[in-house]
Amino acid sequence: MAIFLALGLIIYIATVLDILQTTLSMQGGGWLTSRYSHFFWKLFLFLSGKNGKSKILAHAGYFLLIAIVLIWVMCLWLSLVCILYSQPGAIIDSTTKVAANIWQIIYYSGFTLSTLGMGDYVPSGDIWRVLTSIYSFTGLILLTMSVTYFIPVLSAVIDQRKLGITLGTLGSSPEEIVLTSWNGKNFEPLISKVDALSDSIIKYSQQHRAYPVIHYFHNNKEKNAIILQLARLYEALLIISNQIDKDKRPEFQKIKPLLIAYENYFEVLSEVTHMTVEPSAPPVPSIKKLLDAKLIINLSKNGFSGEIEHNRRTFMTLVQQDGWNWELVDIKNS
Repeated sequence: MAIFLALGLIIYIATVLDILQTTLSMQGGGWLTSRYSHFFWKLFLFLSGKNGKSKILAHAGYFLLIAIVLIWVMCLWLSLVCILYSQPGAIIDSTTKVAANIWQIIYYSGFTLSTLGMGDYVPSGDIWRVLTSIYSFTGLILLTMSVTYFIPVLSAVIDQRKLGITLGTLGSSPEEIVLTSWNGKNFEPLISKVDALSDSIIKYSQQHRAYPVIHYFHNNKEKNAIILQLARLYEALLIISNQIDKDKRPEFQKIKPLLIAYENYFEVLSEVTHMTVEPSAPPVPSIKKLLDAKLIINLSKNGFSGEIEHNRRTFMTLVQQDGWNWELVDIKNS
């Protein structure tokens, strides 16, 4: 029976650590939560046929939140059952004093975690009374922490959707973003928004670090999908900072805040995600209209550095994992 005691203690410690790291550390989900969330999303992505417009994906986020709490409850429940089952007679009938069987132990463990305290089964000794108290407090704290975790997560989801809509107003492709940012003389229409956009992207990145589960709150409307919009703006920034004619290109310092915001975003992704980046980079964005507008005059500048290519491959991976395809990032408008 010692194996059940050891198993119960291991499950309890692992679950409590996972709860604490997920809800309080602000450094991403715990080991169990992170991996379960990734598996859960892959399941929903499979059921949707990898279609970003599917309504199934739009429901994944809040289903995942509920599932995370249920897994915590089930793990704590299982751990208490294992510990009590390891010692026959640990729990007895309060009337007959007969030792509880496995089903009665499961029942007792459940109402202990829920802090109901039914009273028809009781601990047979002091050590089991103390254990019951510990699990009762754990159940109470779990409920409180779950509620306090839900509130900032849902707030972060609202901010995420707000950012997706804001970025969607810039344009539906990298080329369109560049064109709408050019007023015929300079890129002031974009420069005037740099600080606000940078702050929003940094805030989104830090919320992503603290609550990685927001990544699974999917917007099935292409025009507001956060991943598509972030990828489009990043591609547009690469065109502006690397391909636009130097005489028309904005000063680096004026777009630097946005580039730093993206650096922070990629740093957070490397810390909180467990994805394999696509081996090949996506196609270079369309620049035909930019050539016609004489904003680009040197085609030899299409190449990007190794770090930038890695970032572009990261975005392509994210786009595909979100149920979209790269063609939606760079829509070729005739």
